[in-house]
Amino acid sequence: MNHYPANKRGFLMAKSDKLYVTDAECAERIGLQTQDFKDMLPTLERSGFPFRDPLFKDRHYWPAVRAFLDKRAGLASSFVQRKPSVPVVKDGKVW
Repeated sequence: MNHYPANKRGFLMAKSDKLYVTDAECAERIGLQTQDFKDMLPTLERSGFPFRDPLFKDRHYWPAVRAFLDKRAGLASSFVQRKPSVPVVKDGKVW
């Protein structure tokens, strides 16, 4: 028996594939208890945390949550495209 739910077409879908998550699912992915997450949610939202989307049953868009957390942890700058390094020429060959 697998632990992955099937979507409407019968394809298996991992929990992490869901784009819109409930407060409880969001808390679980972050590593918090649901009530702790709900308690800190107003403070997080004032800092730019993504709001629930009413069109999707008041769920959080997980990629936006992940981007917010990455940025808050200082990882967003690591995604900036960098210039390629200067090639080294040695013995007439480019390395």
